[in-house]
Amino acid sequence: MPTMQDVAKKAGVSLSTVSHALSGKRPISEETRQRIQQAIEELNYHPNELARRLANQQSRIIGMIFPRLANNLTVMQLEFVMGAIEAADQHGYSLLFSPSPMDDNDLTNFARGGLVQGLILMEIRLNDPRCEVLSKQGFPYVMIGRTSNPDGISYADLDFVHATSSAVSYLVENGHQKIAYIDYAPFLVESGYGPAIRSLEGYRQTVNKYELPEISLACNPTSLSGYEVVKKLLYDHPDVTAIITLNDNAIAGMYQATQEAGLHIPDNFSYIAIISSRRAEMFMPTLTTMDFPANEMGQAGVELLIQRLENEDARPIHKLFEAKLTMRQSSGPASKL
Repeated sequence: MPTMQDVAKKAGVSLSTVSHALSGKRPISEETRQRIQQAIEELNYHPNELARRLANQQSRIIGMIFPRLANNLTVMQLEFVMGAIEAADQHGYSLLFSPSPMDDNDLTNFARGGLVQGLILMEIRLNDPRCEVLSKQGFPYVMIGRTSNPDGISYADLDFVHATSSAVSYLVENGHQKIAYIDYAPFLVESGYGPAIRSLEGYRQTVNKYELPEISLACNPTSLSGYEVVKKLLYDHPDVTAIITLNDNAIAGMYQATQEAGLHIPDNFSYIAIISSRRAEMFMPTLTTMDFPANEMGQAGVELLIQRLENEDARPIHKLFEAKLTMRQSSGPASKL
């Protein structure tokens, strides 16, 4: 395979002259340019596009830091990624995806490596140290999610307070008076994971408004944990008639525990989940949801970052999505028995 050095030799010019001709950084004579072009055609030389972009500090590659919360990415998490890939491609960018957690040094090295022009941070904590690291370096980034004080940084997020509040209100309107909320894993709640904290806040505000008992539990992201948590819940609170959750990895186990307790969904027990419509259709009965627009949020994250990269003076944009209720087979009026 011919190299740039081969082109320079055949055209009778220096390697740097060939580089300037390809990048357009410095003017060269028309006669020299034509000799270089003729050498390129005769050798069938194809410049390395990525190398050229890196030389110009314009790789047109953006990074997505999406640490896994469980062993594998969920269907809904993959929807975020696919939305981001689609949006990047539409704008002429490539997406570099990292599912691994990064400490301060890893993140610093990743940002300084020169391969990516900017980063999208996922799985945001209310006080997220990654934001401080990148802000100190002046490295471009946006968030899917948001910290407790996101001023100055663009983000796309779901209004989790509204989502759980609306779910409680829907169940109350259908006669449910004992509604449980099942959160994410304990370590995520304790670490200030934004979706977990805000969803619990919306649930608490609304059951208090209706003067209902607060019944909330944390749950690891596994089917087994979902089974064990709901089994204990139904033992401790046999009068519970509905569950709200956003822990999609645990739902299959929750269903199993409910059915083993002799309860039938939705005849005398209801579920509402804050997950994507695509994921909701995978369960049987299909899940009533406050729809989580994962694909759209992945697209929005990319678009916000590209706006930041292509206009450094642009003001930060805060985009808050609102979940909409979609009724399926898992919810109904509270049993009168």
